[in-house]
Amino acid sequence: MAQKKAGEVEAFLSRPDTSFPVLLLYGPDSGLVSERATKLAALSGVDNTDPFASIVLMADELEKSIGRLFDEAGTVSMFGGRRLIRIKGAGNGKALADAVADLASNPPTDTTIIIEAGELKKTAGLRVNAERGKAAMALPCYQDEARALDRLIDEELANASLTIDRAGREGLKARLGANRLASRAEVQKLCLYALGKSTISLSDVTTVVGDVSAETVDEAVDAAATGEVRKLPYLIERLISAGVSGFQLQNPLLRYFQQLLLMREELEKQGLTASDVVARKRVHFSRARSMELALANWPVPAISSVLSRLEADILQSRKEAILQQSIMHRTLMEISVEAARLRARR
Repeated sequence: MAQKKAGEVEAFLSRPDTSFPVLLLYGPDSGLVSERATKLAALSGVDNTDPFASIVLMADELEKSIGRLFDEAGTVSMFGGRRLIRIKGAGNGKALADAVADLASNPPTDTTIIIEAGELKKTAGLRVNAERGKAAMALPCYQDEARALDRLIDEELANASLTIDRAGREGLKARLGANRLASRAEVQKLCLYALGKSTISLSDVTTVVGDVSAETVDEAVDAAATGEVRKLPYLIERLISAGVSGFQLQNPLLRYFQQLLLMREELEKQGLTASDVVARKRVHFSRARSMELALANWPVPAISSVLSRLEADILQSRKEAILQQSIMHRTLMEISVEAARLRARR
């Protein structure tokens, strides 16, 4: 089977194996997938600015006319040399999955095909056919871990001839990781700010790099649960611009309402106040007031309905990863509107 483990992908990218002309990159971090696809494209030996040698196709368009992929794969470059086909936005489309099976069994001559996809289950047709194809390679791309973040930071610091002290590095890493391209852009912005210095400090990091990860996710969850409809669009925009995926928000939202259900049942059975229950659960002080409001507003049947909705949304997001941000936006707004209605009835 032609596939790499997540930890082996960087090594493969440093020395791509040309015996695998069909390359599938997939994972929940669209920025990481795109960055690695761009690196593969640069290493393919094809001039990406030459329209006769390089072409970008969208997966949804190919689903309507898959014959175009075979036409492009079989086209000979006008001036000779290799050709590059880059396919974006792939998911669970059957036509593309079947085409990959054919192209991986009978690869075109002098053509590299790079496919960018969202999260794919083990049973997804596109992933299965890429892993099984003799001329295809499946490359999983997952969120930056500490070592990968350190490598990214070191690369950009070296390019700018800068260093960073220990406190600054830890503070910077805590603010990165939601999206590979967004993370790199933040480090580049920091380096630009620090030009002329020899060492970047924590104060430089806190001045320039915004923390849009955990804190903003918590804010968005709290705003949805308490019915802050007007505040939510701003928070959603921050999350989307930072590259936070739907899964990074759906899971905390699901855990929040699971906890809220247990607390609400305790409140009703024991006749306690919302403040009493929140205090007993030792909710962090920064979120305690929001939790009290949500606990007072949401009855058990309404919480159960939200949990069912979230489970369905998570499943849909896994099936159609390209839609996960749209699903996240819709879900948050609808939960917030319902919370506002429940508050108004009290």
